Amino acid sequence: MEGMSGGHKLPWTERARLERGRARLHVGSPETLRARLGALAEATRADEIMVFSAIHDQAARQRSYTLLAEAFGSAAPAAA
Repeated sequence: MEGMSGGHKLPWTERARLERGRARLHVGSPETLRARLGALAEATRADEIMVFSAIHDQAARQRSYTLLAEAFGSAAPAAA
C-alpha cells in the first residue's frame, strides 16, 4: 500500500491500522447498507446504530441520510 504523497510506502503498523479502519466503513447502495448494517446489529445484538456520513456537501450528506432512512423504513431525518 502506498502513502498518499509521493508514492512513499507506509510502515506496516500504519497499513494495519488503515486496514482495520476500512473494515468499519460501510459504503454502497441503500440495499447494501441495510444488509450490512442489519447483519452488524444482529451480530452485536445492538438495538440502535449511529451513522456518521463524512460528506462535505450538506445537500449530498442529507440525501445520504435520507436514502439510509428510507432503506430502513424510517422517516427521513429533518433538514439541519
